[in-house]
Amino acid sequence: MCYPIEKFNPLENQFCFRLGEYDCYGLRKGTCSLYLSEEEARTIQAEEGNQFRDSNVMFCRNLAKSLLKDDYFNNPDFQKEPFAIVVHPRGCGHFVFTDGQHRTCIAKHLNVNSIFVKMDSSPKNNETKCSACMSGKYSACLPKKEKISFKDKIRAKLRGKAVNENKQENKKEIPLEFIDEEYMEFRKESLFL
Repeated sequence: MCYPIEKFNPLENQFCFRLGEYDCYGLRKGTCSLYLSEEEARTIQAEEGNQFRDSNVMFCRNLAKSLLKDDYFNNPDFQKEPFAIVVHPRGCGHFVFTDGQHRTCIAKHLNVNSIFVKMDSSPKNNETKCSACMSGKYSACLPKKEKISFKDKIRAKLRGKAVNENKQENKKEIPLEFIDEEYMEFRKESLFL
């Protein structure tokens, strides 16, 4: 589809990403590769080799270098196929992607406050929540957690079971689709720049 090209601030928005440990070094290791020094990244690269493809320590670093060298974020001409970032706003306030998750994530990690995107501004978008909100995986969309009563805590201890303070499980597993700021840390400074 032909969407209009617009200026967009990724720092002021939240995204529904569909990334996992094989798509993102930060999700696999807990720290975005853009926050590592060049020396740290090269040491990790030597240890791990190229076995992880998109979640390789150098994947986003090399992509970021290329984007910055080509002035990608400041040039609307790059939003012509096949290099376009295509975003779709949703009624829950999040944005989903047709293309450009890694590039947008890099811009947000590098504190780039203005990029060009192709924006799908169809009215139907406001009627739909993003997949993370629809699945109930996004904490802001979950119902309030029900506290375990004192009696239930005592019963569980007597049975020798660990007690969670909340009845909902505290999972560390990353869902297939998630809101960026819930699973990623965005810092004000990066050793990358």
